[in-house]
Amino acid sequence: MKKLIIDCDNTFGVTDCDLDDGLAIIYAAGTGRCQLLGVTTTFGNNVLEVVHPNTVEFMKNIGLGDIPVRKGHEDNPEENEAARFLLETADRYPGEVSVLAVGSLTNLYHAWRLDSKFFEKIQGLSLMGGVTEPLIICGKQLDELNFSCNSAAALHVLSHGQNIRIATGNLCLDALFTKERFDRLAQSKSPFLRWLQAQGQYWFARENEVFGHNGIYKWDVYAAAALLHPEFFHENTVSISPDAQSMKTGMLLGQGQPKAATLPILKDSRAYIEHVYTAYANFASRR
Repeated sequence: MKKLIIDCDNTFGVTDCDLDDGLAIIYAAGTGRCQLLGVTTTFGNNVLEVVHPNTVEFMKNIGLGDIPVRKGHEDNPEENEAARFLLETADRYPGEVSVLAVGSLTNLYHAWRLDSKFFEKIQGLSLMGGVTEPLIICGKQLDELNFSCNSAAALHVLSHGQNIRIATGNLCLDALFTKERFDRLAQSKSPFLRWLQAQGQYWFARENEVFGHNGIYKWDVYAAAALLHPEFFHENTVSISPDAQSMKTGMLLGQGQPKAATLPILKDSRAYIEHVYTAYANFASRR
């Protein structure tokens, strides 16, 4: 069972903001394959002043209020509680902690600033972000998710991190979670799953309004699954070469020093999607 910290910009339930960080937390806890040691908050989907209290409340709402939630900082490592928590936990369990990072990579960068051996002390990283080509949904190009929020931090993490998996925006497009399938949760006997279905409606509505499709991409869940259930993916080790300029748009292929990273590719999107719903059901049954 992996010891896990989730570093996120969770805005589940915040008007007009993405919900997949929250879904990734539920998914990870529902797999039964991790010991969730803590959640650290960063910016991305919204500012820290929104993300952090929202995450504290979310964890209480889903019955995980006993899990530590530590607030990040935008620019000062010394004042970054999340970075200190990451570092202290890595010291407590040397070589055992994995980090799922699905927002700005600022907290990881700050942990490295506090201790340049930080990445050597953890088991590995699973990141959501970056692109290898333009990110197009229904003919519309999206800006990159996460790495470009703090491009300098992202470049340092990608340059110094070890055992890195990256769920790029492009790869996540292989699994569209349809509204029809999500709405089946409303027929569940579980009050939690019915709550989850009701809570998710705003994001389906927004995606339909913006892109015209009847589903959502669960970006952060992809990164969680690649870490906790790699059997659903081809490992696909490639060479990335980010530089300061390319990171401003999240592009992993720049003019920088080549670095090996795993970009996991789904084997079977239908099997993966049903696996995610099974994890939700498992989480609900344990509440």
